[in-house]
Amino acid sequence: MIGEKSDRELLEQAAAGDQAAFAMLVRRHQIRVLNLAYRFSRDRQDAEDLAQEVFLKVWRHARSFKGQAAFSTWLYRLAVNTCLNYRQRKKSRPKSLPLTADLESRAEAAAEGLEARQRQDLLGRAMAALPARQKMALILAGFEGKSYEEIAAVMEVSVPAVESLLFRARRNLAATLRPLKKKGDL
Repeated sequence: MIGEKSDRELLEQAAAGDQAAFAMLVRRHQIRVLNLAYRFSRDRQDAEDLAQEVFLKVWRHARSFKGQAAFSTWLYRLAVNTCLNYRQRKKSRPKSLPLTADLESRAEAAAEGLEARQRQDLLGRAMAALPARQKMALILAGFEGKSYEEIAAVMEVSVPAVESLLFRARRNLAATLRPLKKKGDL
């Protein structure tokens, strides 16, 4: 039965054009990829687009998977690179003004717990201000629960480089949030 096959077997079948095997891979991993993309982009639509882009890359490049790492590591590497590229593309686009729907959703959020939302927004802005690689390392460690070794494999860096990225990310977050904490906004 197809549901009992390993990711590697499903990827091999997908590389041979088996759409059912590919669909099973997507079902197995779509939530993780979507969550990673959302944590990086902080926008649901962008996260869905990023996840779709990741799985299109999996389909297109299934034959290039060499099996030197686990499928999940390869998938996360594709997702990380896609998110980093998204950030570069987004930097080059002009910023737009908030839409009416966005303003309405902000008003609803205010009615449902302004303080909690403000804290979440402050943390989100602080995370967004981090350099892309620091942000990605922090997301993989803190939200995805990846080990330093897994993060190193996904980001194609050494374990000490991961440790350094995480140290700097935490230091930068603390520096950004410290004044807010003193003012009582956090």
